[in-house]
Order: sequence, then C-alpha cells, then structure tokens
Amino acid sequence: MLRPEVIKQLESPAMGLATSWAISRRSVPCRNLEEVRDAFKRKYWPFEKDKVAKNNEKAISLREQGNLAYKTTPKDADRAMEYYNKSICMAVEDSEELGIGYANRSAVYFNRKMYRECLENIRLAKEHHYPERLMNKLIEREERCLENIALSNENPEEAETGEKHCSLKSCLEMSDDGKGIRTSCDLSAGEKVLLEKPFLLVVEPELAYKRCDYCGKNNNFNLRPCTSCTAVMYCSENCQEQALQRYHQFECEIVDELKLLFRGPKANRLLHLSLRLFWHGVLLYLEDPETFPQRCENRAELVQYRNPFTLEPSDYFFYLYLKGSEKLASKERSTEQVDLTGICVTQFATVLIYYLAVEENTSLVQRFEGKEAGELLRKLLFALVYQASDLADHRPEETTCFYPFSRLIRHSCAPTAERFLHNFQTMVVLKRPVLMGQEITIAYDEKLTTDRTTKEKRLEKASSGYNIQECNCEGCKSDYPLLKDIEKDEALSKELETIRVEANEVYQRNKLAEFLDRYDNQYPKQELVEAWNMYREFILKDL
Repeated sequence: MLRPEVIKQLESPAMGLATSWAISRRSVPCRNLEEVRDAFKRKYWPFEKDKVAKNNEKAISLREQGNLAYKTTPKDADRAMEYYNKSICMAVEDSEELGIGYANRSAVYFNRKMYRECLENIRLAKEHHYPERLMNKLIEREERCLENIALSNENPEEAETGEKHCSLKSCLEMSDDGKGIRTSCDLSAGEKVLLEKPFLLVVEPELAYKRCDYCGKNNNFNLRPCTSCTAVMYCSENCQEQALQRYHQFECEIVDELKLLFRGPKANRLLHLSLRLFWHGVLLYLEDPETFPQRCENRAELVQYRNPFTLEPSDYFFYLYLKGSEKLASKERSTEQVDLTGICVTQFATVLIYYLAVEENTSLVQRFEGKEAGELLRKLLFALVYQASDLADHRPEETTCFYPFSRLIRHSCAPTAERFLHNFQTMVVLKRPVLMGQEITIAYDEKLTTDRTTKEKRLEKASSGYNIQECNCEGCKSDYPLLKDIEKDEALSKELETIRVEANEVYQRNKLAEFLDRYDNQYPKQELVEAWNMYREFILKDL
C-alpha cells in the first residue's frame, strides 16, 4: 500500500489508494466485501476527520476581501459575490455577521438594478441580526428599491412562473431486454417525448459558493447557507429542505471529509453521486429496518422493481440495486475476460466510502445502534459504485447528474431523436418518425453519426468513450454513407426551399415536421438533415 504522505499528495487520493490496494492483491478480488472490511485499516486513509466550524473572524475577513474585490472591479462583481457567499457560510447563525453579509450582497444587487434580489437580501439581513446601528442605510436602500420597482410596474411579491416539470410521453415503455426505450404507438417528427430534470446531482466542489447544492442553479449568487456546515448553499428554502431530507442530513457532519474523499477530476464525482443514491437506501432502511432487508435479498420481490416506468421515485433505489446486481452477475457468467482490477478497485472504494461516510459518521452510528446492517448496506453501496459510470452524466455544466430515464435511451449512429440540455433540464425531441414498437434512439456524440464519421472511426470512438464494443444500429447495419457522399435530390431541395422562404414561422415549423415524416422512407438524405437543422433552430429558440 502507498505511504500516507504519498496518498496526501495525490490529485485523487481515494482512487490512488484503491488502485494501490488492487496492486497489492495482484488484481485478485476478495470473495466478498466483508473480507475487504476485515483487512481495511483506518491508517490507510491519511486524513483526520475534521469539520470546518463557523467562525465570525473568518467571516469578517472574507467579507472584507469581497469589499476590496468589488471596489477594485465594480463592473465584474462575481468575485466579490463569491467572497460574500463564503462569508455568509462562515458566519455563526445567530450573529450580526450573517446579517451584514446579506446586506453587502443586497448592495451589489441594487447597483446591478436587480431589485427583487436586493429586497430578498434586505429581508434576510433583517431576519439575521443586522445591527441597529447600520439599519438606516439598509432601510434607505429598501425604499429606493421599492420606488424603482414601482416605476417599472413590477410586483415585488410576484413569484417567477413558467418552470417546466418532468414529463414522459404516456406511450413510452421499456424495451424487451430492459435496456432501451420504445413507443407503444406511432410518433411523428418534432414531438417532445421526454422532459426531465436530474433526480440527483453533485456540484463541482470549487463552485460550492456559486451554485445551489440541490438543483445546481447559479441564481445570480443569491444563495443561502446550511445552518450547520460551511460547505454548501441553496437557492431557496425548498431546495434546502429537499437536500436535508434526501442526503444532507447524513453529509452535513462529514461534508469536508467528502471533499477529500472525492477530490480529483470530474469523473470522481460519479462516486459522490453513488453515495447520494445510497442515502436513499439508508432512508428506506431506517424507515423500516425489519422488512427492508427482505425486499433487497428476496429475488422474487426484487424483480417487481425491474421496470422504472411503473415505479414511484421512492422505490427507484430498488431498481438501481437490481440493475447493479444483474450487471455484476452477467459479468461473472460472461465468457469474456472480466476486469478483475476494476472489481478490486471498486471493492476497496466501496469499503472506504462506507467507512468514512457511515462508520465514522456519529449521527448515523446513533441511528444504527442495535441494528446489524453493515454487511447489507455495504453490498447495496457496492452495487451503485459498480455501475456508477452508467448512472452519471457529466455533460451538464459544472455538475454531475443522474437522469433516471434519459440514461436509458440507447445510442444509434442514425438516431431517431436528439437530446437537448438547458439549465440542467434534458429534453428529447424526435427528428424522425418512430413507429409503434420501435426504439427511440439518440447519438451519444455528434461525431458518432453516419452524417459525419465513417463506421470504423465511429466504433473506435464508441468503444473508448462509451464502452460500446459492437453497434447494431440501423446506420451500421445498412452501412449508410457519409452525408457529403450522398447526391443532392433536386425535387426534395426544391420543396425544402419553398418551406425555407415561408414567412409564417408556425406554418414553416409544421411544414418542416411534415417534410421529415413524409420522406423518412428515403433516409439518409441531405435534404432531411437540412430540414432537421431548420426545425432544430425553433427548438433552440424555445429553450
């Protein structure tokens, strides 16, 4: 095993330690996780358990750095706002330093003419012990805010509306092999079939004071701190409550230790995402410690969770556990060479995460008192960590997300749909008609399509980037030519041109969808790609 001083210097200490463990065992996995746990020693992890406590002196220092940053570059206040947010997180809950932090933030919003945000921070300052000696200045700012809002005919109490909710086309269902999504009725080009927000996400650690830890929004730095730790912020009371219920009640005590545990490149965040999914299992266990083990270990009962389309979100954990268990069993039965090093690393990483997040977590130790759950819970965590790369989506900006349904859509080099991502919300729109019983497919990468890349290069990239060893999609089976090698169709070009010059956008959009439906039997065609690109512009406008 690597020496502690070496582990401390690694960019990714947890994965470095797990790899060292695998090397020491010559990539021979243990028979079970309990064997790993028995061999594990706390001294392997060289970082002492610690939690950064709230501290008003540090809060004042951070606020002063924010004042200096704002004074130096008032037109670029982001750096100052990050300092103010750090100060707000560091301030003791019942101290005036917290109120002053909100007041300073309100001044930046006022100067930016963001009066609604300014009023909210003035309210927060008043609620959090803003000193009476400075109150006149704050009240004056509040009055000027209200005057400016009155001049603009805004309602200061009016809530923002129009936020989209997750939805699925009712005709969507699992494919027979449980690895794709198909439709039970005919669908036309242009139809939105899936709108989904992350079930869970993990924000990059350096952005903890810029984004909501629960929903990922930047919210113009208008964030509120956890009342107990100094490491996370939220954009609203609702996000704070949801985070507390779903995972932060377990992570608050160990939040600084988790930063070390998951330190390293963005790919490491998939381990943190696995832990947050694991907390859902812990909650289910704590709610019903008598029957929860039976639900997990009784195969006949577990298979009822095979179809996520029929499940409540609270039961989705069982689906993930089932899929992880089946993936491992499939690998063990496979005649292909099994990645023993990977299993070895995953075993150790699971035990390390469990030890630091559960066994050293005093809030959980108290709740587990008298319960023999360690072996089962480690097994559940392993199932999540083992399939972590399948669950995590790194594409959203500055976060790692878990989308329960988007992740099920299979890749095709001649896809029937395209996935759009905006403000963490994913939307899948059909670019081609899909018949009853057909799968809905997307291209995992724009370079993995018959339009742009040869079959040989597509497979090479799909294998290295997405672990797709063989592609049996329509484009590969039919060996479609590159788009540039397809001859122009004069009749289709002429018809498309009449649509292109149409002034009425609603009419134009409908005609493009009809064009894509009518001529899909001639796919692939340059004109069909052009028509989709035109239709695509309407979608981007809507986002």
